[in-house]
Amino acid sequence: MKLSKYSFVIKRGSDYVLYNCWTEKMAVLEDRLRDWLESGDVDHIQDVHPEFYDYLLREQFIVDNEVNEVEEVVRKWKEEEEREDCLSLMVNSTLDCNMRCWYCYEKHRANTDLTPETVSSLLKLIRKRITNPKLKSVHISFFGGEPLLNFEKTVFPLLEQIDKMCQVENKRFSVSFVSNSYLLSEEIVDKVHSLHVAQPMTVQITLDGNEEMHNKTRHLASGEGTYGRILSNMRMAVNKDVQITLRFNCTGNNVRTFVDVLADLKDWSTEEKSKIRIDLQQVWQDMPRTDVDMQVEFKKIRELFTKEGFNVNEVRAISKSRCYGDHANHFIVNYNGDLYKCSARDFTKENREGILTSDGDLEWNEKRALRERIKYGNSACMACRIYPLCHGGCSQGKLDQQGVNGCIKHYTELNKVKIIRDRLEFLLEHFV
Repeated sequence: MKLSKYSFVIKRGSDYVLYNCWTEKMAVLEDRLRDWLESGDVDHIQDVHPEFYDYLLREQFIVDNEVNEVEEVVRKWKEEEEREDCLSLMVNSTLDCNMRCWYCYEKHRANTDLTPETVSSLLKLIRKRITNPKLKSVHISFFGGEPLLNFEKTVFPLLEQIDKMCQVENKRFSVSFVSNSYLLSEEIVDKVHSLHVAQPMTVQITLDGNEEMHNKTRHLASGEGTYGRILSNMRMAVNKDVQITLRFNCTGNNVRTFVDVLADLKDWSTEEKSKIRIDLQQVWQDMPRTDVDMQVEFKKIRELFTKEGFNVNEVRAISKSRCYGDHANHFIVNYNGDLYKCSARDFTKENREGILTSDGDLEWNEKRALRERIKYGNSACMACRIYPLCHGGCSQGKLDQQGVNGCIKHYTELNKVKIIRDRLEFLLEHFV
C-alpha cells in the first residue's frame, strides 16, 4: 500500500489534518500516525491501528501500489460527462442585443433571429434523442444576444413544440434564460409557466454595481440607464415563482458600490429574497487595481447579503466542478445552426465546432475533436498532485493554452500549497 498522491498532511494550528483532494475526505492525525504516513510507512499502521488503517483504505487516503490514480480520476470524469439522462441545449435565439456593455465579447448583429431551418433541425434533433429510454429530462436555455428580443416570434413557438414532445415521451422539461431582463414581463413569465415545466423558469440577470455604476456599463444602445427597470422586473418575476440567479459583475471600480444594491433590495420580503441566488463574478477583462483586493471585497459583499437573508455563492479559491461544455449531451446551437461548446467566446464561424444538419444530426469539426483530445490536460496536469481539484481548468482554457508543456495555469508549488490550504479551510468552514 502507498499514500495516495492526492493525500496531503496539513498543519492547522496545533493539529495535523489529513486531506485527500480527490475524495475530499479529512481526518485529524495523531503525531505517530502522521510520522508513519509522511515517511511512507503505511503498512506499519495496519499492525498498530488496524481500524484506522481500514478507514484510510476505505476513504482512499491510501491505495494499492498498483492503482493508477490518474486513470481512476479520468474514468470517473468520463462517466459523468457521458451520461445520457439529460439533454441540455443552449439556444442562441438571436445575436442582437438592446444593450451595449463595454466588456461584452460578442459583436452584436442585427437580423440574426433563429431561422425556420434551424428550428426545424432542432426539433428533429430532439425527436431523435427524446425516445432514448435513458433520457429522463430535457433542459432548454436561451442565450444571445438578448433572447427576449424575439420571444414571441421564435422562442415561445419553439418551446411549445418541445413541450409537446416531452409530454408524449414523459420527460421532465425545464427552461431557463440568460437575459438582461429589461424586456422581462408578466406575459412572458405566464407563457413559460403555461407549459408543462417540471419547475418554475430560471433567469440569470446581471447587475454591474449600484445604479450609477450599472447605468454607465449596462445601458441601452441609446445610452439610457436600465437599473431601475431591471430591479422592478426582477421583483415581478420572483413574485411569480421565477428563480433568479443574480450575477454581480464586479470590477475594481464598482465592487465597493454593491452595498448600495443591498440598500435597494433591503425591504424585499423573506420569500422574495429566497428566490434569488447571488453569484459574485469578476469581469475577466477588467484591469486589476492595486488598491482593491477583490477576494476581500467579495467576502464583505457575501457577509452583508447573507446577513440580510440572501443566498450567495461561496467565495472560494478553486472549484472542483468541471465545465458544462465538457459534457457530451450539452451543446450550444446558434441561430443559424452553427454548433459551439463554450458560451464565453464570440459566436463566429472561426469559433464554431460543427453544424446542426437539416436532418437534425450533429456534424462536429476538427476544433471539437481537438477539444476532446486535450480536455483532460497535458502530462504536467496528470502528474500534478492537485489534478482532481484543478484539472488544468476548462477545455476552452486548454484550447487557448495549446503548446504549453508545463502547468497550464502557470501555478508555482507555493500556489498549489495555497490552493490545498484554501480548499481545506473552505470545507472545514462550511461542511464540518
